[in-house]
Amino acid sequence: MEQNRAILLCVTKLREEEQRIIDHLRDLGVQVQVNLDSMELPLGEPDVHSFGLALIRCLSQKNALNRAHLLELAGLETLNSVKAITICTNKIHQAIVFQKHSIPQPQYKVAFTPEKLFQALQTFGDLCVIKPATSSWGRGIARITGKECLDGWIAARESVDPGHQSFPVLVQEYVEKGDFDIRVVIVGSKPIAAFRRVSADNWKTNTHLGAEIDPLEINDEMASICKQIIEVLGEGIYGADLFFDYKQQRYVVCEVNQNPEFAKSWKIHGVDVAYHIAHYVKAAIERKNKANLTVISR
Repeated sequence: MEQNRAILLCVTKLREEEQRIIDHLRDLGVQVQVNLDSMELPLGEPDVHSFGLALIRCLSQKNALNRAHLLELAGLETLNSVKAITICTNKIHQAIVFQKHSIPQPQYKVAFTPEKLFQALQTFGDLCVIKPATSSWGRGIARITGKECLDGWIAARESVDPGHQSFPVLVQEYVEKGDFDIRVVIVGSKPIAAFRRVSADNWKTNTHLGAEIDPLEINDEMASICKQIIEVLGEGIYGADLFFDYKQQRYVVCEVNQNPEFAKSWKIHGVDVAYHIAHYVKAAIERKNKANLTVISR
């Protein structure tokens, strides 16, 4: 492979999204080597320096972080960065970092024991949402509606986790968001597409749980929040999930996903996310090559 004109694509399996990214990259003259979760990583000389960067799109959050960390230690730039993946794959980390940088989000508490859950529930007026630190696709997230509901949640949790190894957990206020949330896709430093995920039957509005997609224009408030997110996480490829809080009449960040899926959504909102990712990856490689040449010339 030509030096620094190829990328390492780390994936669990080649889905429609990744295949479209590969096709666009090849059209741009960027070679792609696919690396599955089951394969060894090129961590030594000279293999690791055969690539301009690594694009991390593993389905497992743990695998994404582990593989990005190893590649970064070996000297290969990753998209997204280890810092960004670390923050995005832990809901507690994300809430703390976003609070530090004044990014609007639901009020929250971090509960280290089941007993602290009752205090958090009282703080939020007997209505809250409990989230495990690490999860995706809405798994393990529960809406708690009063003390009896919380008693049931704790009893069920203790049957599978008697030592409370799953603690701490994130406890958030329940945001009156209507029947939708908003996904904003960010590539590089810019939001490129936005859409509502609408569900009349499920308070969780994930598309894989049946939510419908309704394209949206990106307004100034959304763009401003995305700018804040990029200032904290750095440039990359993100899915920012926003709520419109009807009580406070403002947008808040539910969470930021470091590996956004788009196979279904882009066909409805019409923005070719894979095209934008491919062009951003090529530009990132070119910037890195230019920086390396500048160093060598000195």
